[in-house]
Amino acid sequence: MDGNTAAIMCERESTDAAGAYPITPSTQMGEYWAEEAAKGHLNVSDRPLIFIEPEGEHAAAAVTAGLSMTGLRAANFSSGQGIAYMHESLYAAVGKRLTYILNIGARAMTKATLNVHAGHDDYHCVDDTGFFQFFAKNAQHVADLNIIAHKIAELSLNPGIVAQDGFLTTHLIESLVIPERELIAEYLGRPDDIIMTPTPAQEIIYGKSRRRIPELWDVDNAVMAGIVQNQDSYMQSVAAQRPFFFDHVTEIADQCFKEFYELTGRRYQRVMTYRADDADYLIIGQGSIIPSAEAVVDYLREEKKIKVGVVDMVMFRPFPGDVLGKILKGKKGVAVLERLDQPMAIDLPIMRETRATIS
Repeated sequence: MDGNTAAIMCERESTDAAGAYPITPSTQMGEYWAEEAAKGHLNVSDRPLIFIEPEGEHAAAAVTAGLSMTGLRAANFSSGQGIAYMHESLYAAVGKRLTYILNIGARAMTKATLNVHAGHDDYHCVDDTGFFQFFAKNAQHVADLNIIAHKIAELSLNPGIVAQDGFLTTHLIESLVIPERELIAEYLGRPDDIIMTPTPAQEIIYGKSRRRIPELWDVDNAVMAGIVQNQDSYMQSVAAQRPFFFDHVTEIADQCFKEFYELTGRRYQRVMTYRADDADYLIIGQGSIIPSAEAVVDYLREEKKIKVGVVDMVMFRPFPGDVLGKILKGKKGVAVLERLDQPMAIDLPIMRETRATIS
């Protein structure tokens, strides 16, 4: 099964609604979702799927935000220029504490000529928005991280991104274990479940318990959203998001990884490694390059007797500097492989964060 299909096989069971405008190489995600909705598929909450295809990606982001604000479990699917087009709307989704997941088939931008193939330009062009960010190395990770991301988003009240490399993962046929419908139901629950409020900050807003996905648009319990703030109050709002919301994402992510492992036996971490414990040198990367790097490491160890390991940056936001710093300690050298260029920058995104971690 390819990565696009793996994403939808999970989304169709967990999610209520999607707003999307198909674009290569994530086109099939939107198409397959539309097919499932047309068939009348019922998700684990026994709800028929909703699909809204507007006139472009900017509107798709707004549609997805609106669906999420009504208390639905929502998703979006996009790539490349589509991500750049919706960039503006993503900041607002974070500020409203929405819980939707954006699935990205990562694609190069048109920096010289048109290229619809794999690149991480789109993934990193939105790494300043406040979305937490995953990157899957294969179809199995696409499926599992998709489910995990929904749980993190709903507990932290913070939207998230699950990316996979365009064509190299979105279209590559691989063997995987598709998470069962019963597993998804047990792990995620229903959007209208009443749960214990996960953090002290949320408790200030909601009290001891809250709806799993809050209904910001509720005529019976109206709240104000999208107001205009001047500099003094805006500054306080932006600054407060870090201690009251963003700082909780890491702990919640680790908790969700642990719960998923207990149910499936498949272990995920913010940073995953391969033969790194005794390595003198490390290769750091994201996405489909990781399986190739693991094969290179096996060759270098067996044929060249060089102790090399691989570091897979499964999570980029929040940047896992606490974990990466421990992995890098005592190593002789590190190679960071990134599938993009940012003109006139001293370093690229992972390298910048890595230098900050060890400085």
